Amino acid sequence: MKLAGARARSWINSPPADCPGVLLFGPDAGLCAERADAIAKKFSPNPDDPFSTTVLSADDLSGDPARLADEMVAQSLLGDARLIRLRLSHERNAASIAKTIKALDARPDTCAAKLIIEAGDMTPRSAIRKAFETAKHFAAIACYADSQAGIAGMVRTSLRDLNIGIDTDALDALAPLLEGDRRMARSEIEKLALYKGYGTEEGAKVTLADIKTLIGGAGSAGLDDIVFDAMAGNMKTMDASLRRALAGKINPHSVLAALQRHIVRLHQASASMASGSSADEAMRGLRPPVFVMRKNAFGSALRIWPETALARAISQSLETEKSMKSTGAPVEALIGRLLIALSSYAARRK
Repeated sequence: MKLAGARARSWINSPPADCPGVLLFGPDAGLCAERADAIAKKFSPNPDDPFSTTVLSADDLSGDPARLADEMVAQSLLGDARLIRLRLSHERNAASIAKTIKALDARPDTCAAKLIIEAGDMTPRSAIRKAFETAKHFAAIACYADSQAGIAGMVRTSLRDLNIGIDTDALDALAPLLEGDRRMARSEIEKLALYKGYGTEEGAKVTLADIKTLIGGAGSAGLDDIVFDAMAGNMKTMDASLRRALAGKINPHSVLAALQRHIVRLHQASASMASGSSADEAMRGLRPPVFVMRKNAFGSALRIWPETALARAISQSLETEKSMKSTGAPVEALIGRLLIALSSYAARRK
């Protein structure tokens, strides 16, 4: 059966006793894992007990396609409820898994264990997804990323439960940064709660400065410093940041990837402006939107770099990537040369 929305939430809170298992799939791996853990506690009184819970991977079934069926019908030696957790990193065994689910759905009385499958994004043509969605007794629940409004609500509620408030501008800056992965969002909320002493101090409140200091990707240090300074023409500060990063064992390929993402975002915003959007509208239209503490720098780069120049910068970065992947290539020198070239152009355009 296919579940979504309120039906899915209700099912997760109280799975039917006659349901042998559930498939959780979708692009938000963190949400899949969170829901799987919640369901596991409903399915088994001891979900972390290795004697009552069997954890399988997709590769475990590659050499033994019948193992899932065997595990599902095997009786517990201790007489307690058994739980099977299958984590799929690929669908190479899709046909055999789908066949097993169809056979068990026809004879649910043979199931001696409960099954939870966590998978990535699956197309409607997926044999496994089809088997669960068309089953009478098994359930399929898609896990898609929360909206910014949903994330904002989760942040506010989680902090409020710990007697911690959050300023509106801090919440507006935080929500876009947590899109895409519920697990990462929970981790960042936990970090904020710890920073604020879990509400032990009366009137504790998360501010915009706290977001800038703590949240991954929002800080003023690291890869963002390098790429923002390069595209702004700040060669000396860019070079200093690059040297610190490389001395700290940051991979040059990571620097290049961050630079490419930044240039592509600038190009997207520039194209939006060419279609009539203001710079502010173009920045808000990006996903995720430009972090509030970086808006001035991003806007300055948009004024410096015309759309045609950004297209050339993308081409240069791709050529550099190709060279960096060549055997024996001096990767640190190559990324440094690219950053200097971009910074020099931006400095002349200021």
